[in-house]
Amino acid sequence: MKPNCGWRMAGTGWMVALGLLGLTGCNGVRDMFSAHTDAVATVGNRALGVERVADLFVRSRVLTVQPDILTRFGHLWVNYVLFGDRVLAGDSLLDSATVQTASWPVIQQILIQRFHQGLVAKGMTLDSTRLDSIYQAGDLRLIRHVLIKTDTGMTAAQLATKRRQAESIRTGLAAGGSWDRANAQNEDPNAKAQRGSIGVVGRGETVESFDQAAFALAPGELAPVTETPFGFHVLRRPKLGEVRDQYRQGVEQRLVAQLDSVYLAKLPQRLHLKVRSNAPATVRDVARDPLASRESRQVLATFDGGRFTAGDLARWFDILPPRMQEQIPTAQDQDLRGFVEALARNAMLLTEAKGAGIRLTDEEVGRMRSDLKGQVTELKHALKLDSLAAADTAAGKSRSSLVGEKVDAYLDQIAQNPQTLVPVPPSLADRLREVGGWRVYPAGVQRAFDLARGRKATLDSAAGRTAPPAPGSRPR
Repeated sequence: MKPNCGWRMAGTGWMVALGLLGLTGCNGVRDMFSAHTDAVATVGNRALGVERVADLFVRSRVLTVQPDILTRFGHLWVNYVLFGDRVLAGDSLLDSATVQTASWPVIQQILIQRFHQGLVAKGMTLDSTRLDSIYQAGDLRLIRHVLIKTDTGMTAAQLATKRRQAESIRTGLAAGGSWDRANAQNEDPNAKAQRGSIGVVGRGETVESFDQAAFALAPGELAPVTETPFGFHVLRRPKLGEVRDQYRQGVEQRLVAQLDSVYLAKLPQRLHLKVRSNAPATVRDVARDPLASRESRQVLATFDGGRFTAGDLARWFDILPPRMQEQIPTAQDQDLRGFVEALARNAMLLTEAKGAGIRLTDEEVGRMRSDLKGQVTELKHALKLDSLAAADTAAGKSRSSLVGEKVDAYLDQIAQNPQTLVPVPPSLADRLREVGGWRVYPAGVQRAFDLARGRKATLDSAAGRTAPPAPGSRPR
C-alpha cells in the first residue's frame, strides 16, 4: 500500500543515511476510556460498523482475518470517506497547502539538494592551477589497471600461467602497445568499462600491495606486475593530460564529500541537537504501528528552530526501505538514537535551507500539482466519483449518502480482489485528516476480529477445514 515516490535520497547524508499515551495522538486518550465496540471507525457521524467489517472478511476468500489487516481496512475506509467528502464538495485538492503536504518528500529533497549545491559552490573552487597542484602532490591518484583474476583453488601451475599472462600484457604496454587492446583482457568488469580506471584513490584505500605499487608510480609510468588476493595487476598512472576531465571529476567528488562530512559533523552541535532519552523505546513503538503514530506529537529530538516527533518518524516509514522497519525491534538503543539523529539532521538541513531563502520554483510547484492531479483522478475513477449517475443527484441524495455508497461498493470490490486497491497516498491522507473528524477504534477492531474469526471457524468446521491459530496463541 505504499506509493512509489519516484525519487532517490541524496548521498553523503544529505537526505537520511540512518510512551503509549504519546503515541495515541490527540484522540487516543479518550479512545482508551471508552469501548467503541460497535464501530471499527468513524468519520463525523458516519460509522464503519463492526458487523460490516466482519462480514467483509468472512465473505472474502483472499483477506486474512488478522487484527492489523482489519485496522488497515478501517484506515482505508476513513481515507476514502474523507476523500469523497472533499471531492463531492467541489474541492479539487490542488490548493497550495494540499500540494505541499502531499509532496513533502519531494519538497525536502529539492530544497536540501539546492541548499547543498549552494554550500558546495561557496566552499569549493577547483580551477586548473589547483587541479595541477593536487595532481603533482600525488596524494590523490587516478590509477588504471588490467586484472588477471586468480582464486584460492588454483594450482601452482595455473597461477604461473596467470602471472605469465599479466607479464605479457605489461611487456606489450612497455613496448608502446595499445592500452585499449590490453584492457580488452581485463577481468575486472567495472574497471574494464572505464578503460581500466578504478577512479581517484588516496593512500591506504586499496589493499597493501596494490597501494604500494600505485603510489610508487611517476606520471605515465607502469608498475611491475603486482599480486593481490584478487589476482595479478598491471598498473599504470596516466599523465594528467590524458585523464584531466576524469581526474577533475574524481577530485571534486572527494572534496565535496570532505566538505559535507565537516558540515554535517558540526551541524548537531551548532543547532544544539538533543535526542530524548526515551527515543529508542518510542521508535520501537512507532515501528510496531506507524499508522497509529502518524498523529503523535511526542518529541524524539529538539534543535534550534525545530523538533522531530514520533509523527514525523511514522511518515518516514512511507519511503524508508521496509528492512529498516524490520530491524528496529532488535536494534540496540545506541543504533536507534543514531537513527533518530540522522532523521533529525534531515529536519535541521531543511530548516537551514529555508533560513537561507531556498524556495520552490513555480515550475516545480506546477509539476507537483500535476502529479497530485493524476493521483486524485485515479482515486476518483476507482471510487466511481467521476461518474455519478444523474439519477443519484436527481433523487436528491446527500453528498454523505453518495460517498457512503461509493466507498461501501469499493470496499466490497477490494475484499474480493485486493489487486484493485488504489490507496489514498499517505501524505494526502494526512492532509485530509487534518480537517476531518475521524477515529479508528482498537476495541471495535478487536470485536470485528473476534466475530470474523468465529464465523470463519464455523464455516471451516462445516466444510471440514481447520482454522489457523489466533495471533499470539500457543500450539497445543
